[in-house]
Amino acid sequence: MKTLVIYDISDDNVRLKVSEICKNFGLSRIQKSAFLGDLTSSRRKELITALRKALGEEEGNIQVFVICRADFALRVIIGKPTVEEEEEGIIIV
Repeated sequence: MKTLVIYDISDDNVRLKVSEICKNFGLSRIQKSAFLGDLTSSRRKELITALRKALGEEEGNIQVFVICRADFALRVIIGKPTVEEEEEGIIIV
């Protein structure tokens, strides 16, 4: 299943740590504070544990969404595509 991670974190060090965790789990950056990729349920649980640890008691918000392929196929992209979207041949409106 597709996993979307979005976050709003003001602390630069924590934000960097969160982005590195997402990359280490194989997620691709799709916006400045958003990562997307395919993860199994067990890998997603590991990701959530790592993200919780990284945020700790710091102020901020991390949200993890699980998106089925059917719903993911219905998304609309407006503007310039990411490298991942270009590789998949996604049509941009």
